[in-house]
Amino acid sequence: MSQTSEVLRRPGVTPDDAAAPARLLQPLLAEAAGAGAEPVSLTLDFGAPLAVGEPVTLEAWVDRATRTLVFAHARIVNHAGALAASGSAVFRRQAVASEQTQG
Repeated sequence: MSQTSEVLRRPGVTPDDAAAPARLLQPLLAEAAGAGAEPVSLTLDFGAPLAVGEPVTLEAWVDRATRTLVFAHARIVNHAGALAASGSAVFRRQAVASEQTQG
């Protein structure tokens, strides 16, 4: 006989929730990657803790891009200038139609 355990899920996100940086960074990374780019992977690194209502700065940029992949990076910096979280992501994008017909 196997044992199972129930997994509880809480709605919403608070700054002490590990999902909070992902919810902030993922849309920013997707915007940097460009329209139509589909996420392949997302990696998060955590830094200084954030407090509820604390002002933050969000930054994102593309490290490099190929015909079909975009490698993007983003970070959250707290009001004191400390790194609160950083994330990197890989996105897949469709090759341009003319490239698809040539290859």
